[in-house]
Order: sequence, then structure tokens, then C-alpha cells
Amino acid sequence: MLNLPNKSMSRFIFVIVCMLLLFSCSKPKGILDDRQMTNILTEMHKTDAAMNERGITYGHYKEKAPYYKFIFTKYNISQAQFDSSLVWYTKNPRLFNNIYEKVLANLITLQKEVKNGKYHPVDTLDLTRMKSNLWNKRTKYLLTKDSTRTQLHFEINDNLLMYGDTYVLKFLERIAPEDSCSKPRVIFRINYINGKTDSAYRTAFNDSLLRRYTFRLQAFRKLRIKSISGEFLFSKKYRGKLNATIDSVSLIREFNSKKQDSLRRVVEQENPIKGFKPKMPNDDSLHNGKKKLNRRFMQPV
Repeated sequence: MLNLPNKSMSRFIFVIVCMLLLFSCSKPKGILDDRQMTNILTEMHKTDAAMNERGITYGHYKEKAPYYKFIFTKYNISQAQFDSSLVWYTKNPRLFNNIYEKVLANLITLQKEVKNGKYHPVDTLDLTRMKSNLWNKRTKYLLTKDSTRTQLHFEINDNLLMYGDTYVLKFLERIAPEDSCSKPRVIFRINYINGKTDSAYRTAFNDSLLRRYTFRLQAFRKLRIKSISGEFLFSKKYRGKLNATIDSVSLIREFNSKKQDSLRRVVEQENPIKGFKPKMPNDDSLHNGKKKLNRRFMQPV
């Protein structure tokens, strides 16, 4: 059994520990509370997922900043306030872990609601939207030191490529640290007949991690489409040694089957084929034709 002095010492140590824990977890002025951090981080993850799904490419943070700025404005906070709060929470991992458990729960709930059609009710007009896989090449590539640069480029030509369509490129890629490409990128393009191009790119990393890439481009120009092309691994500097794997390649064309004829007419009216002029009869030929026609009917039977 402990004597009285020992009991007093134990209580004293317990009080000191509690005070230290209390002061260590108290938030400085300006730090966002748990509920605010949970809501903002949930919004950020939703935004990142939406941009990734649509294939919007951002190589640097400054290109994502406008989307994050909208979130900060919505919650009436500043970028500096969020950054300082994030730093403080990372120094208090127990609290930060609790926040991320709530964030994960929010995202799981959102995913269930999306699957149940809460945000996207069935639209009968959207049922006319069709999908087809245009990819007619190999779905897996193993790039080694003996590979040629031409294997990194792809181009798809198809007469069905049309204004108004959406093209979705998906694949998996792993680049080893031994790969010699400097600042590699993945590029996806829509090439129009007049030389104009719509493109998107994403930065690639030679860290041996398997990444899924998704690009989504819509042909919004009223122009004939020449081809769909891109590079699975593009680099301006290259020393001749490759070490990358590309797998599960697909190129999906999303189109409205009911509007193909009308869309084609729009493109043809906006961009008539050069050198082609429909042969129209002139006044003389019409006049001569009438004379011949009258003469034929005036002849006795």
C-alpha cells in the first residue's frame, strides 16, 4: 500500500500530465475548428476527384488554385488561415486522424448517394447517348532500352469522329526510376482537319508507382476531326533508355446517336469542302431546256 506522500506525488504528476495534454491540444487563435476542417477537406477531395474524372490536367498547384479559392470563399476563410490550420493539425495527429475519419465517412456517404441517383436522376434524352471503344491497337506495352520512340506515340483515325463527341482515354502506367525521360508527360489530343488541336496533359513520375490516367476531351469545335492522338510518355530530353509499362488501354467515344446527322450537317455548313461547287444550271440552260421540251411536245404524234 502506498503511503500518503507517494499518493500526493502520484496525484501531482497526474495533474501535470493532464495540463500538458490540455495545453498541447488547445487551438491557437485563428485555427479552424474540427467541423470547419472536415467540411473544407471533404470539398477539396470532391473537387480533386471531379477534375481527375473529367481528365482536366494540372501540372502545378497554381492551376488548381482557382478551384480551391472558390472553396475558401464559400467557407469565408483565407488561404493563409487554411494553411496555418493544416500545419497545426498535422502536428496533432490524433485530432487530424479524427478529422479524416469524418472526411472519409462523408465521402462514402456521398458515393452511396451518387450511386442511388440522388444527384443524377435518369434523363430519357441521355439514354440516346452511346459508347464505343475506338482503341484498335495493343492494350499493353512494355518499353525497355531496346524500344523505339515511335512506340510511345499513338494515333487513331476513324470516319465516325464527330463534333460534339466526348473522347475518354484510360490506361495504367508505371515508370521505373531507371527510365531516362526527363520531366515526362502524358498527352492526349483531338486533331482537326485544319490543323487546330485541343489537348490535355498530365505530369508523369518515374517512381515505380502504378498510376491510372484518365483524359476526357470534348470536340467542341465545329470542325471535321482528322484523328485522336497522343503520347503515353513524352519527354524533350531522352537518353535512349526506357523502363515503363502501359496497360489496360481504352479509348471510349461517347456520342448522341440521335444527333449524328444534324451535327454532321452543322460541320459541313460551317466548313464546306474546298474546291467543291455544286453544278447549278444557268438561265440559258434552263431556257434552252424549256425550248427543247416545248419543241418535243409540239411535234405531231
